[in-house]
Amino acid sequence: MRHSVYSSMELDNFRKQVRDALEHLYDTAYLETHPLLLQFPNQPADSRLTRAQKLRGLLKEAIEALRPPEGSPAGSPEWRSYLALRYRYVQGLSHGEVESELGISLRQLQRELHKGLDAVATALWEKRVALPASAPDETQALERELNEWHISRQNCAVQTLVDDTLWMCQPLFAERGIRAQNDLPARLAPVYVDATLTRQALFHVLRVLARAPGTLTLDAREESKETHLVLQSETPRMFEREANWRLAQVICQQLGIQLAARQLAEGRTEIALTLPRASQPRVLMIDDNAALHTLFERYLTPQHYELLHAYNGQTALQLAATRPDVITLDVMMPNVDGWQVLRALTSDPATARIPVVICSVLKEPQLAFALGARAYLKKPVDRNELATTLARLLSSADRAAAESPTMPADNSASRS
Repeated sequence: MRHSVYSSMELDNFRKQVRDALEHLYDTAYLETHPLLLQFPNQPADSRLTRAQKLRGLLKEAIEALRPPEGSPAGSPEWRSYLALRYRYVQGLSHGEVESELGISLRQLQRELHKGLDAVATALWEKRVALPASAPDETQALERELNEWHISRQNCAVQTLVDDTLWMCQPLFAERGIRAQNDLPARLAPVYVDATLTRQALFHVLRVLARAPGTLTLDAREESKETHLVLQSETPRMFEREANWRLAQVICQQLGIQLAARQLAEGRTEIALTLPRASQPRVLMIDDNAALHTLFERYLTPQHYELLHAYNGQTALQLAATRPDVITLDVMMPNVDGWQVLRALTSDPATARIPVVICSVLKEPQLAFALGARAYLKKPVDRNELATTLARLLSSADRAAAESPTMPADNSASRS
C-alpha cells in the first residue's frame, strides 16, 4: 500500500514537471537545467542548447503522438484535446486565441488541456528512467516544503551569502581535503533574493563540487540586471543524477534562479548561479489568491522584477503608498474589491500616475479602461502577455503618455 501511495505521489510530481516544462517550451535557459531532464537517459552533457532541444523534442513528440488517426471526425474529443495542446504550447497561442480557434469556452479549454497534459505525462512516464528509490523521496519532501514556503526576497550582499554558506561547508571541506578560494570582487552590488533558500541552493552546489579534493574557487561577474556567481572545482561533470544537484535545481527553479553547469578543460567543472540584482522595477500584486502570487513570482523573478504582495485592499493601499512602478489588480476580492481599490488609487495624487493592470476572470476591459486602468489581462494570465504588458507600461513612451491612456492593441487588452 505504501508503495502504491508513493508511486502516485511520484507520478503527480512528474505531471507537474511536464506542465512546467511545456509552459517554458521555448525558454532555452529554463529548459537546460529542468529537473525533468533527470528522468531520461542519454542527455548530452556538453551543450546546453542540445539538452534544451532534447527535452523540447521529447515534449513535442509526446504531443504529436496524441494526433488522432486519419479519418477521425474533425470535432471529436480526441482532436480537441490534441489541438488544444498544440495551439497552446507548440504554437504558443494565448488561452483566448485557443478558445477562438476551437470555438470552445475557457472552462472547456481547461478541461481539454488537463486531459491532454495527463495523456502526455502518462506517455512520458513510460519512457523515463526510474531514479534510485531513496532519491525522489528527499526531492519530493523538499518540493512539498517549498510549496508551503513564503518566499521573502530582500537585498542581500553576495559576499555575506557566500561567507555564510562556506561556514556551513567547513566540516565537509576539511574531511575531503578541499581548499575554498574566494575570488569575489571587493565591491558587488546587492542581489534581490530569499537569503535562506539561496544559501541552501548554494550549499547543495558546493556539496556537488566537493566530490574531489583540490581547490574550489568562487568568483562573480556583474551585468546590468544580474550577478553571475561562478564556482569551479576538480569534480568531473558526472553529477546530474546526484541528490544534491537535484535539490539545488528544485530550489533554484522555485526562486526563478538560473542554474547551469559545464565541463571545462582538464576535467574541471563550472557551475553558475544567476542572481537578480537589487533595485529592479517593483510590481505590486494585489490578489487574494496565494497560489497566484507564487505563480507570478515564478513568472517575473527571471525577468528581474521585484514583487510586492497584497492579499487585500487595505494592505494594497498601504503598499501603493511606497510608489511601486506598476500594479496588477484583481477585481474579485472580499470586503474591498478591485474597483474600490482602483478608485482609491486614481483619486490619490500620490498614486494616480502608477500604471494599473486589471487581472480578472471578469470580461470587463472597457470598464477597466474607463475607470483608469492602463491594461487588462484575462485570467488565467499568460506568462508572455504579462511580461509584454509590464515592459510596455514601464517604457519611456508609455510614461510620457500616462495622462492620456488609450486601449493597447495587444491581445491581452482587446479581448472581450
